[in-house]
Amino acid sequence: MKFSSWSVMLLLVVCYALWGGGMVAMKYAFESFAVFHVVFARVAFAALFYLALFPRWKHLPYEKGDWKYLLLLVMFEPCLFFLCETFSMKYTTASQGGIIAACFPFCTAVAAWFLLKERLTCRTIVGIILAVIGVAGSAWFAEDDARASDPLLGNLLMFGAVLSSSGYAVCVRFISRRYSFLSISAIQALGGVAAFAPFLMGSSLPRTVTFPALCGLLYMGIGVGILAYLLLNFSLRYLEAGVVSLFGNLIPIFTLIFACLILGERINLPQVVCIGLTLVGVLFSSTEKRQEGKAL
Repeated sequence: MKFSSWSVMLLLVVCYALWGGGMVAMKYAFESFAVFHVVFARVAFAALFYLALFPRWKHLPYEKGDWKYLLLLVMFEPCLFFLCETFSMKYTTASQGGIIAACFPFCTAVAAWFLLKERLTCRTIVGIILAVIGVAGSAWFAEDDARASDPLLGNLLMFGAVLSSSGYAVCVRFISRRYSFLSISAIQALGGVAAFAPFLMGSSLPRTVTFPALCGLLYMGIGVGILAYLLLNFSLRYLEAGVVSLFGNLIPIFTLIFACLILGERINLPQVVCIGLTLVGVLFSSTEKRQEGKAL
């Protein structure tokens, strides 16, 4: 079954909307659960889901040497990315993290150009710049938040998450030439369970669990751990890694919107303008025709 680029891009918007909501869900989850509880839930729910679908992906097109790429895949995401992203939310604010997260499209586009020989056009670069300015601006005009206990450490961890996610996008784009998006998602989830299970042993269970915290944990496990990654891996099968990463600029935008609707935070006029600039940048680059632009 063939999918148009527009339908895949629409799925990407849903994917990153789920991811943006995850930032809010994590804040609720931290009311009762420790970092490793949240990290493990993100892969455990997904692992159970893919084990139930085992007959659909059990026939892997494995070739000699694939273990290196599959190991890198699991190492980048969920291992390094989940750890860096989750811990960063303990030390910095979503707004400050958004500035760092804005580096993701540029890092991924450059990595895909260098490693996968994907075309990096002038239009793509302009779109990335517009989106980065929009995301950075929306974070810059955000109101101060005293809940950032160590913003420098948190922002460094978020940058580590950006680098990990860029490496992951390149790995998926490479192996998705033979592996199905379902098998990639399954390997990622099961590998994450194997990696995080030992750390969970040393983390004590919460004494009390609030309903919002439980909902936040379930959202991270099902909404992000299963749905978002299914959509992401599916999109990387049909679109270039640089194009997919460009939509990552929507994460902090959706985070701001959900924080406004759910947490009651306010979005001021400059932030609205910056959100619009981000959307213009994403649409400008992602709607580029294949024959347009001068490849770099």
